[in-house]
Amino acid sequence: MLKRRTLLTSAMLFLGAGVSPLATAPAFAQEDTRPDFAFAVDNLWSTLDPVIGLSTTGGRVYGNVFDTLVKRNYFEDPEGNTIIPGLATSWEQVTPTTWRLHLREGVTFQNGDPMTAEDVAFSLSEERLWGDEPLAPRGKNYARGLVGVTVVDDYTVDLETAYPDATFVNRLTTPIGYVLPKDYYESVGTEAFGQMTIGTGPYRITDFDPSDHAIAEAYDDYWGGTPPLKSVIWKIVPEFSTRYAGLVSGDYDLIMSVPVDQLESVEATDGIHLITDQIGNYPMFAFNTLTIEGMDDNPLVDANLRKAMVMAIDRDAITEALWNGMTFTPTPFNFPEYGPYFDPDRKATYGYDPERAAEFLAESDYDGQPLTWNIVRGFYPNYEVAAEYMVEMWRDMGINVELNIVDNFSLAYQRPFHMLNMSMSSEFTGDPYRPLWLDWGPSSSRVTAAHRTWTPSEAFLADGERFERAQTFDDKNAAYLDLVKDWEDVTPGMYLWRNVQTFAMSDKYEWDPGSSQLTIFNNDFLTIEP
Repeated sequence: MLKRRTLLTSAMLFLGAGVSPLATAPAFAQEDTRPDFAFAVDNLWSTLDPVIGLSTTGGRVYGNVFDTLVKRNYFEDPEGNTIIPGLATSWEQVTPTTWRLHLREGVTFQNGDPMTAEDVAFSLSEERLWGDEPLAPRGKNYARGLVGVTVVDDYTVDLETAYPDATFVNRLTTPIGYVLPKDYYESVGTEAFGQMTIGTGPYRITDFDPSDHAIAEAYDDYWGGTPPLKSVIWKIVPEFSTRYAGLVSGDYDLIMSVPVDQLESVEATDGIHLITDQIGNYPMFAFNTLTIEGMDDNPLVDANLRKAMVMAIDRDAITEALWNGMTFTPTPFNFPEYGPYFDPDRKATYGYDPERAAEFLAESDYDGQPLTWNIVRGFYPNYEVAAEYMVEMWRDMGINVELNIVDNFSLAYQRPFHMLNMSMSSEFTGDPYRPLWLDWGPSSSRVTAAHRTWTPSEAFLADGERFERAQTFDDKNAAYLDLVKDWEDVTPGMYLWRNVQTFAMSDKYEWDPGSSQLTIFNNDFLTIEP
């Protein structure tokens, strides 16, 4: 029986010349007996700015260096569908379009400077997130609807939205909710900040080489209590066999991504325990539905072909074969982490049905043209094997899909391609807002990025705005169901399974962060065995 746990997302950096010196750590100045902790990862992002570097790999660091204004309560709710105070101790709507945040006093950044409302206002500012040319443009989607940030006093901030938004504060659990030091950021600039990061979190970055490692030391003036570790190193070790050997030898304390076929042997290893669980993330692929950049004759502009391809695949059988009961294939956008929106009895409009798939294919204009599926090598566990199964199923129907396995996303994003691998996170607010509307709506990368793959339908846009502006659960739920129907009518992609994160860890530690993708090593999640 595998032990059930998960992981979390967040990462950052530190070091500054010509700025305030680092705070000292008097509690451990004489002798620090806490352990140094080594985490072997497969990759790191190129920047530790938590919005510019928004990613799964970045998330392994950010939550240790930064804190969000609001947190998801993974301690008492495994799905994190409730929120609790973080750097904001409380909040309320003072007008239908104004949220007021009351900030925690006594919090300092890792250079000793106090955190105040000015830092929060900068972190959520037009200049940084939601203006015409923001410093961190990837945050614009998450700050959707925000039109003003006002400092009321040193520890109070008002956030103004363009329309009444009953759940806007929940978005402060995402990377836009991390608070950055305004003075330090402006003194070093955006690029340097991503390499010399400072936050309010339990660990401060002291060394960062995105091709090899990130190193952080305990920040003992952390508002949340003395960190349990003396230091943390995230060391890039691409191959699982090398990560595992290092764990057995004691070079690493935690390793990620244990292959399914290695779980039993790893679990049987003395001094090591497994940490596995489903998380709020769904590997999928997007159909390129556009006729741009050399795609004038793209067969996938035809929704009949897309629906035929989806209905030809027995995803349940593939998921069971690859994951051996550890996860499941979801109905589109019907995820357990949606809380009251989740309906375990709802079925996909276009589920597995080979006969209907053949009918849709016959109604399309497809004539055997090769379709290229770009996939980043080894990025999602079991993805390439699943793709090979699907290619065979499509071939049996007369649909010719060719796999193009590349080494990174920069190559995967290069056109021409007909299908593109990706995953979509559902970690957010306990509702469908992020994965359905933000990740597929008009300000999403699916619509605006150089590698964009679709143009939302008029119905999708109208129902998305209904969902976004609805004030009651009943109204939101009705708009959500219509939005799902609009998405399925177009079928711009296909979800494969709920992701599973697997780790192996030294028995010196117990770590249980819930069902999040973040990996955080503070006292809430990590215990050192006596």
